[in-house]
Amino acid sequence: MSNYCYDCTKDILGVDPKWNDFASPPSFGHGNWEWEKEKKILYKVLCEGCGVIVVDYEGKKVNDTFLSFCERIEEDEDE
Repeated sequence: MSNYCYDCTKDILGVDPKWNDFASPPSFGHGNWEWEKEKKILYKVLCEGCGVIVVDYEGKKVNDTFLSFCERIEEDEDE
């Protein structure tokens, strides 16, 4: 099943982007968006249109800088 971020839901599917696949429903996490918004909770996800991105509680892409904290470190790189 394909999942789409806020922008791709609007641009590719042409539907209301508030109902994108990565938006946190009120029953998700701690039960309210205000907590996630206040704590600036971010999620690393795989969007069908964008690839691997970081989104906020509304499913909107955040700055690419956050991806650098999620990159895989190769163990055998320096050997």
